[in-house]
Amino acid sequence: MTAGMQRILWLAAMALLVSIYATLYASTWLDMERVWRSSATYNHCYLILPISLYFFWQKRHQLPQTSIDRRWLWLPLLAIVLLQAIWLFGFAADLALLMHGAAVLSLQAIIWLLLGNQRSYQHRFALAYLIFLLPFGEELSPFLQNITADLTVMMLHLVQIPVYREGLYLATPVGLFEVAEACSGLRFLIAALAISVLFAHLHYRKWWKQFLFVGFMAVLSVLANGVRAFMLVFIGEKSNMQLGFGADHYLYGWLFFGLVLLAGFWLGARFADPLTAQPAPNKPRQNSPATSWQLSVPLIAAIGVLALTLSFRASLQVSAAPIQANQLSLPFVASGTVESNWGIRFNSSQSYLSAQDKNNIEYYYAQYANKQTQGELISWSNQLFDKQVWQVKQRRHSANYALLELRNLIGEYRTLIYWYQVGERRTASELNTKLYQATAYLTDDSSTAAVIATSSKGKMTETNVSVLLDAAEHLAESTQTRSLQQQSGAYD
Repeated sequence: MTAGMQRILWLAAMALLVSIYATLYASTWLDMERVWRSSATYNHCYLILPISLYFFWQKRHQLPQTSIDRRWLWLPLLAIVLLQAIWLFGFAADLALLMHGAAVLSLQAIIWLLLGNQRSYQHRFALAYLIFLLPFGEELSPFLQNITADLTVMMLHLVQIPVYREGLYLATPVGLFEVAEACSGLRFLIAALAISVLFAHLHYRKWWKQFLFVGFMAVLSVLANGVRAFMLVFIGEKSNMQLGFGADHYLYGWLFFGLVLLAGFWLGARFADPLTAQPAPNKPRQNSPATSWQLSVPLIAAIGVLALTLSFRASLQVSAAPIQANQLSLPFVASGTVESNWGIRFNSSQSYLSAQDKNNIEYYYAQYANKQTQGELISWSNQLFDKQVWQVKQRRHSANYALLELRNLIGEYRTLIYWYQVGERRTASELNTKLYQATAYLTDDSSTAAVIATSSKGKMTETNVSVLLDAAEHLAESTQTRSLQQQSGAYD
C-alpha cells in the first residue's frame, strides 16, 4: 500500500473517531462549558486549551528524542474502554464529575492514539495540561470552609478579639459572620494549581521540584484564604461593619490573592533551574515514527468501542419530568404542612407528599424515576433541611436509615429521620443510592427511587426516635401502594 493511500485511510479513521467522540460527548462538553461560564471558580478553564495548543505548536517540528515501545499504544485503548464504562455510569447516575472526567480523559487518550507513542511523549505536558479543563474540586468546599473557620478563629484570638463559633458561624462583638461556600477558598486553590503547574513546567527541569512547588502553592493558597477571611472580619470589627462587606469584599479578596501569587512566584523563581538550550526545529523525515500514517489495531479498536458506547447510549430511555409533580394524599395525615421551619425540599419529583398528623409529626416523600430529563433524587439543589436555619448537632447512621438532631441559632431543636429507597433497596448513603439507581437504569429495571423522611420538634431522645421511625415505616408502606397505583394510572 502506498504512503498516500495509508495517509488517506489514517485521515478517514481520524475523522470517524473524532465524529463519534463529538456526537457522544457533545452534551457533556456543553455542560462543562456552562460550569466554566456560570462559576467564577472555573472561569480560568477557558485559557487551558489555548495554553495547551501553544505548547503543541511550539514543538510541532521537533522530532522525538526517545524511542518508546509500540506496545504502550494499548494503554490509551484500555483507558478508552474503562472511561466509556465510567461515562455510562456517570450518565445513568447523573454524576457530572464522572461524565466530565471521562470526556476530558477520553480526549487525551484519543490524541495519544492519533499522535502515536513518540509524538505523544514529546507533547506530554501539553497533553497532560488538558486535565485542567475539568471543573473539579467542589467536593472540597465543606473541608476548606472548616479550615478557613479554624484559621480565622485562631487569628482572632491572637489579636484578642472575642469570638464564639457555632459551626460555620462566627459571632464577634459587632456582628455575626458566616464562612459561606464562596469563602472556602476553592476558587483560589483551583486557580493556583492551574497557574503553578504552568509556572513549574517553565521554570523547573527536575520533577521533584515541580511537585514540591505545586504542593507549596496549594498549601499557601489555603493559608492565604484563611488570612483573607480573618482580615475581612478584622476590618468589619474595627470599622463597625462599615468596610469590608460591600463591593470591596471581592476587591480585597482578589487583590490579596494576586499579591500572594506574586510572592509565591517570586520565591519559586529564586530556585528555578537553569534554562536548557532548546533543540533546533527540524523537518520530520519521511516515514519517521513521528509522521507515520499507518493505521494501528488500537486505533481501529477505539473506533469500535466508542461506536458501541454511542449505540448503547442511544438505546437508553429517559423518563420525562412532569410539569407539576403529583401531590399524594394519605388517610392518616392532613393535607399539607403549614408554618413549618423544617425546610426540606426535593425539586422536580414525579410525585410528592408534604403533610403533618395530629401529633405534629411531619412527613415528606418525593418519588423520582431512576433517570429523568430534569431533576434527580440526589442533587445539590435538594435539601433535607434548611441549611440557613439549622446546624447538625448529632448524626447517627444505621444500615437502613439516618438520624439527625438539628439546632438553630435561637436554641430550638428538631429531630429528623430519613432514608432513600430504590426499588426494594433501602439506604441512607447518597453514594449507594446513586449506585443502585445507575444499576437499575442500565439494566432496564422499571423500579423508581424515593426519599422518605419524618421530623418533629425536640431533641433526639429514644422516645422521639421510636415514634419517628414508626411513622416513617408507615409512610413507606402507604406510599409504596400509591406509587404502584401511579404507575398503572389508577388512583383512588
